[in-house]
Amino acid sequence: MKLAFWKIAQSYNLADMNDAYDELEKADEAAALSFKRYNPKCFCRAYMSTSCKADVMTSNLVETFNGYIILARNKHLIDMMEDIRDQLMQRLVVKRKEMQQHIGLLCPRIQERLEKEKHEAAKCRVIPSSDTLFEVGYYLGTVTVDLDVRKCTCRKWDVNGIPCFHAIACIFFCHGNAEDYVHESYTREMYLKTYSGTIPPLEGERHWPRINMPLDPPPIKVGPGRPRKNKVKDPHENPKKQGKLTRHGIEMTCSSCQRKGHNKRSWPNKGSTSAPAPPQPNRKRGRPKSTGEATISTVHMHESQVRHDNTVKPGRIGKGGKVACTGRGRGRGAAAGSIQASTSGKGRGRGWGKGRGRGGSRIGVLFGSDGSVMTNVMPMSGQPVAGSSIESNNNVSQGGSNQIIGSQNSTL
Repeated sequence: MKLAFWKIAQSYNLADMNDAYDELEKADEAAALSFKRYNPKCFCRAYMSTSCKADVMTSNLVETFNGYIILARNKHLIDMMEDIRDQLMQRLVVKRKEMQQHIGLLCPRIQERLEKEKHEAAKCRVIPSSDTLFEVGYYLGTVTVDLDVRKCTCRKWDVNGIPCFHAIACIFFCHGNAEDYVHESYTREMYLKTYSGTIPPLEGERHWPRINMPLDPPPIKVGPGRPRKNKVKDPHENPKKQGKLTRHGIEMTCSSCQRKGHNKRSWPNKGSTSAPAPPQPNRKRGRPKSTGEATISTVHMHESQVRHDNTVKPGRIGKGGKVACTGRGRGRGAAAGSIQASTSGKGRGRGWGKGRGRGGSRIGVLFGSDGSVMTNVMPMSGQPVAGSSIESNNNVSQGGSNQIIGSQNSTL
């Protein structure tokens, strides 16, 4: 709603002002009627005179000067005037030196505004009617420009003295320079003339001439209450943050349906079964972590440097209906000894590793870390299995892991 008010007030012509007023009336009819009660002719740009060449419609200049002398206002009359004189005397010199260092026909800020208008002029379509009279089309609108009297239908050039993008398009059509059509009050030469004056310095009170004439100050009448020091604040200005406006008048957005005009609490479909729009995830602070899965690769290392950690998982069925059964252990260096395995899925070993696992009743074959079949398998009784050869030294690799693969309730 607040933006709609400013859109009406900042319109340079009646056509744009009426369109903005119609939008406000559709949104809130009571607000549109209240806007008209304030007499828009007193503050809207569409009713401003074209003789002053300024489009300022707020009291920001006064408030800026009020903040400039805020410290001097707390003092007595003579001291306050002395502080204001010192500040203005210094300001004239500083501004004059800044502009003397600038090279250009226009003032810096005016040049920036003119560059923005030049960027929009590329979107215009110019139709000449005479050497100085043109018809300019911009999207769906059409205006007329007269370079001789420096006038445009949009009234932007008429009010502030800076050519609008319609006029700049016509100037470029005639191969002219847009800076030559800016009002003379915005030129560097006029700025230096404005700050060419100086305020003469004054001597201190000790060097003033003395006179024999008593002069008493008038009696000071102190009014009730504390004297006012701060500026007149905006009705919606934040009292805790100076110069910052509150969120009053800003149209709210619903976080459930992402639509404007209501919030999540007053969502009309709050009780319906329709699923709300998923909320936008907040990005966590810090460097983003990688979401890709790590690639599992087999690295062949020296067996004495490998540490194994395997857990029995009876429910894992492999190729051919076989169940993978592994023991859990850790290895470091050489470990020589006998390894015992039984059909109950339990295994123990002597050396640096120890493991225990649970599984169903099965008969398995013992494999070494290099994939070869171990021929020194012994049952729980300690006797060799029929058909197997026992060697004096067990073929157990240093730090390796032994894996038993078998089929549950089946024979080899």
